[in-house]
Amino acid sequence: MKHLLSILAVLFILTATTAQSPNCYRIYLHDKAGSPYSIERPDDFLSQRAIDKRARFGISITEEDLPINPEYKNSLRAIDNSIVILSNSKWTNTVTVWCPDSTKVSEIQSLSFVDSIKSVGYFARLEREVAEPQWASTEEFNAPDTSSYGKGFGQIALHNGQKLHQKGYRGEGMLIAMLDAGWTLFDKYEGFAPLYENGQIIGTYNLVPGLSDVYRGHSHGTSCASIILSSIFGDNDTLVGTAPNANMVFIRTEDPSYEQLIEEDFLAAGLEIADSLGADVISASLGYTTFDDTTYNTGYSSCDGRTSIASQAATKAAHKGMIVCVAAGNEGGNEWHRISRPSDAEDILCVGAVNIDSVTAPFSGCGPSYDGRVKPDAASCGWDTYVTQVVRYEEETYNIYIMAGNGTSYATPCLAGLCACLWQALPQYNSLEMMQIIREAGHQFQHPDTLQGYGIPDFYAAYENHYTPEKVSESINHSSIQLFPNPTDGKLCIVNESSDKVEIEIYDINGKRIRKATLGGTERTEISTSRWAKGTYVVRIKSGEGWNEAKKIIVK
Repeated sequence: MKHLLSILAVLFILTATTAQSPNCYRIYLHDKAGSPYSIERPDDFLSQRAIDKRARFGISITEEDLPINPEYKNSLRAIDNSIVILSNSKWTNTVTVWCPDSTKVSEIQSLSFVDSIKSVGYFARLEREVAEPQWASTEEFNAPDTSSYGKGFGQIALHNGQKLHQKGYRGEGMLIAMLDAGWTLFDKYEGFAPLYENGQIIGTYNLVPGLSDVYRGHSHGTSCASIILSSIFGDNDTLVGTAPNANMVFIRTEDPSYEQLIEEDFLAAGLEIADSLGADVISASLGYTTFDDTTYNTGYSSCDGRTSIASQAATKAAHKGMIVCVAAGNEGGNEWHRISRPSDAEDILCVGAVNIDSVTAPFSGCGPSYDGRVKPDAASCGWDTYVTQVVRYEEETYNIYIMAGNGTSYATPCLAGLCACLWQALPQYNSLEMMQIIREAGHQFQHPDTLQGYGIPDFYAAYENHYTPEKVSESINHSSIQLFPNPTDGKLCIVNESSDKVEIEIYDINGKRIRKATLGGTERTEISTSRWAKGTYVVRIKSGEGWNEAKKIIVK
């Protein structure tokens, strides 16, 4: 069952139905042989931000990161011109297609690079039409004391997040990827205009067939994004978000008009887009338990972190360097009762819902995962949470108001925004370390339960327990270690300009260590690179107690 709070009426030409045989298929590929992509040229498929983050944390770029072989896609299309590729996942090496002629499935299966095929849904047509909402009158907001959080104070103070903000950590420089169903009117509301003026909305992506404009189709994402990004100040209504200065990308993976297995494919593809952009934090207020076509239902046993393609991708995303926050789901008060997929994924943060008095919301999905792991991992405010909501005025006319809403959908961005602020303050830790720090900051870490898991994290306590000025100042952009020439074609000179001893390790792009050295204070050394393969290498530098710097070099 979908964990969206549907508040926007939409006119669809395309509809899904359970009365039809499937015509959408997930194709499992045998390999990535013959790919034009190479791990030696990661800039062909990863942004520079993503490459730099991999280098910073020593995360290898492997064959798993290579995109699907384009020739495999071309071969699928060549079988019949009606076949449309809807999405693909490089981490699971799958391609999801719309194939309206079922007789072509056997031809797909006969291709040498195809391992297996699984049906995942049905679309009558791939075109659709969404009614354009008309904008109603809006309230004019003045800008009084900007230190006030207004209606957002309780949900931030629940985690002592306001103290983190007071230290200057409000998400600057952090990139949050939000996966959702749509952001209706987000681009038209004057309260969000500064986000576009400041360049904080870096882009939009749509993975749902027939819906090209993420600002039409549903407003669930509008509410979720407002919890993080709002800086709205008015005489009567004020709302400040959990990371108001962060950057965000909108990725639509969900369509509220149906509940089909194919949506898990879209979610997996969305996580890979976030990775390629170098996102720091994922906020996914989506979840799956049962489907419209009951033949796809696998029960609670599928919530083991490994069965669902979406859960597999969520775990991969965490290992690729992202803090992954996923809603626990709103099934706590019904027959299902448990968490949903992909919040069952390993090494991520499954987020349950509480109110500002720390009382568990009756609808919040309960743990553990089917295989017995603690779930939820954390709890945040998702009961009487203040958000901006798009409300129907009359017919196709809409307005935006600040009002309270419910759902683990809202607890997730509440937590995700503060995760971004904390990571901004503690850049020396990787994503897995950060998520463990957040778990340990939970008020019941020593005695987790099935309702709130490790509990409500105190983000300021986490900051105080782990913030070390020396480590932060030495991380990422520390300049006491000089590498030149870069690029190099025969000799690399390394100079330690500080008075402290440092350790140096050099890794190739596959993560294999090829050189290790120790430099005393103000010492220099020269390393021959004449026999090294051409490509990108990572130099990790340790000074003091931990590895706190990574630099990239190119060998020509």
